[in-house]
Amino acid sequence: MTKQEFLEYFDWVMCPCKALMKLAPDDRLDFAPVDSMFTLGQLLHHLAISPGVYANGLGSADWGVRSMREIFLKNRKTAPLPGKKALEVLEESERKVIEVIRNFSEEEFQMRVVDSPMLGRQKVWRLCMHMVEHQLNHKEQLFLYLKMLGTRVHTGTLYTGSQ
Repeated sequence: MTKQEFLEYFDWVMCPCKALMKLAPDDRLDFAPVDSMFTLGQLLHHLAISPGVYANGLGSADWGVRSMREIFLKNRKTAPLPGKKALEVLEESERKVIEVIRNFSEEEFQMRVVDSPMLGRQKVWRLCMHMVEHQLNHKEQLFLYLKMLGTRVHTGTLYTGSQ
């Protein structure tokens, strides 16, 4: 996958995330299916900031944490974020990712190795794909939360952002 193909794929993945965030009811930010899971507000926050965390890590090696344990502990303390604010944060995170990726040469995107607390030393393209997988997993989680809350969503919303 070339750098340009990745950016097109990233854009395609982010569209449904934004559509789902817009449907999140602000009066149910405390909803969680079970106690050990993110609340809806925490999930929105996590989805919104995650691409920006990857952008910082890929661009400057500053992941904000040093280990998976630190990530898990930090996630437990994630503050809730309403859908509209989460969407603003997500769009800023998305801009950061695009800027960082565009600053890599094609060779750097394919061959440069970066240290990460999640996967150790990996090539940039691989960490980029992990970022997208992470977004896809949490996007599906948001979809299920919305379903459980009785929000009218369907697979078209999940995959394309259509309503």
